[in-house]
Amino acid sequence: MRVQISIPDHSIFTYRMTVSRQHENSGGHLAHDKVVTIMGDCRDAWFDSMGFPGCRVGEIGIVNSDLMLMYIAEGFHNDELELTLALADINKYGGDMLMRAVRKQDGVEMFRAKSGFVFYDYRIRKVVVRPDEFNLKAHIAG
Repeated sequence: MRVQISIPDHSIFTYRMTVSRQHENSGGHLAHDKVVTIMGDCRDAWFDSMGFPGCRVGEIGIVNSDLMLMYIAEGFHNDELELTLALADINKYGGDMLMRAVRKQDGVEMFRAKSGFVFYDYRIRKVVVRPDEFNLKAHIAG
């Protein structure tokens, strides 16, 4: 069964980047492990945009709980990508970040991804409830 990821029409954040030679694998196209890195860069930029550098809300950080990728088209050096991020399945501890990457030059969708996350207090090594400050800045009802 092939993975299917539905992306809502409404996104909350846009991230742009250019594929570099370091993103390519021996096949000369965007490497699968670099897609995960690009997703992390998008997530980090979103948290930074809300005033939470390092994906930390005060003393509380996040932990990725799962990851699903759907590869659609090859990417190459100098491709300009636009990633859009949306949220889904929000619960009291976290939720899912849904991402879509589109090549700006021709509008081709490159990949879709779902990355689950939970808030985590590294001091006590436990999952914790979503911080109120995050809810406010991410426009999520408490």
